Amino acid sequence: MPITTTPVLSVVTACALLSLPLLATAATPQKWQINPQKTKVGFSVPYLKKSIIEGTFHKIEGVINYDESRPQNTVIRFTVYTDSVDTDLKPRDYFIRRKELLNTKQYPTLKFTSSSVKLNNPREGYVNGSFNALGQTKPMTVKVNLTDVYTLSKSQPSALKFKATATINRHDYGVTAFPGIFGTTIPIVITGELMPAK
Repeated sequence: MPITTTPVLSVVTACALLSLPLLATAATPQKWQINPQKTKVGFSVPYLKKSIIEGTFHKIEGVINYDESRPQNTVIRFTVYTDSVDTDLKPRDYFIRRKELLNTKQYPTLKFTSSSVKLNNPREGYVNGSFNALGQTKPMTVKVNLTDVYTLSKSQPSALKFKATATINRHDYGVTAFPGIFGTTIPIVITGELMPAK
């Protein structure tokens, strides 16, 4: 089911978001972390070729180690907890967690680790890396944009707001159930905030 893969990609996207473009502009701390309360990992799955099922993951973690001398070597790690999937309809959420789809009991997390970062400009770039979902690891590229940089307080000098977009093919991760009902290609959009790691 697309929903399974969607979350997967969402994870990757979020990770990518945290990437270089943001850090290059706000250059303060060398280590950043996701603010889970202000970060949304969203996905949308085509349904019966007529409508869209939208959902989010509520439990996520992410860390970015920024390499100031070689920004392209910045390392991003991001984790999404599959059991936190939410499509605003509990019976459907339970359905998505089943073995044929997200299989949350056997695969409780989705993980993304970056391998390289390429900047188009100080506010836009691409993050390449590997995405692990449902026991399989595939290469993933995510477009990231820095949308805002602002000061929170003297003790926490800045925060970075970002947006990331990508698409995923659910069949790449073995999610082939319910053909004709759910779409194969799933767009992912992640919006959120990075803050200096404590």
